Amino acid sequence: MLKHKFSAGFLLVSIFSLLVGLSGFLAVNREMGFSGALIFAIYMSPFVFIYGIFVSWLISKIVKPVNARNSGVYVILHGFGGLPFAAVFIPSQSSAALLFTAALGAFFAILFALIELALIYVTNKGRIGWLSLYLPLPLYLAVFIIGQIQSVPAPSEEAVLDDPGYSVREAAAIVTERHGYGENGGFPPETGKVEHWNMFGERFTRETVIETVPGEKEAYYVTLVEKNMDRQEVYKTTYLTSENNVELHNRVSEQQE
Repeated sequence: MLKHKFSAGFLLVSIFSLLVGLSGFLAVNREMGFSGALIFAIYMSPFVFIYGIFVSWLISKIVKPVNARNSGVYVILHGFGGLPFAAVFIPSQSSAALLFTAALGAFFAILFALIELALIYVTNKGRIGWLSLYLPLPLYLAVFIIGQIQSVPAPSEEAVLDDPGYSVREAAAIVTERHGYGENGGFPPETGKVEHWNMFGERFTRETVIETVPGEKEAYYVTLVEKNMDRQEVYKTTYLTSENNVELHNRVSEQQE
């Protein structure tokens, strides 16, 4: 049974990480992100492979054998087993965030159980059922290839960056690229634009603010501003950048009024 559980965990992580990577098709001015899919998979894996499989193993000790007659009970118990996910891994002062993550944990656990039951069924029919584990691999490859194609800058953008002198746009692009702009609610590479995103029931915004350095030519302060709209917290990281140098200048956190 453990091999089915680990296989179900792999497929569950793959499904949601691929959805993150493919979300660029549905969003405006967003690129398909292989790195975003990979980061999400790395972040999600400990929850699934440590907490999820352990809880599922305990349930399989209660419900056995797992067959068509008791599969409903098996799935429901997984749903209850996923509820503590919020309190154990995502402690929050917000009751809305706690309820959201509890529901999310239950949803993941139920989906995990359904995938496991499907794997048990297809693999009992023969070894060909294990080929289902290879399905995410060509999809990951497709996400990677399309992401590489989309990452090639347009000629007009290249022309701007090749203009004489060190521009504001270059400074913003260099700093924000280090923080994964264009993926997973990253910092926008231009001023006046605000990225909105959600994580575990909390709302965030990110924007980039650029200021010239007094008395310095072609040198800029690039500040990455992240706001937690639910906790009313603001995090600011400022870099001092010139043509051949990018260094951390300041990092502060403050309570939003």
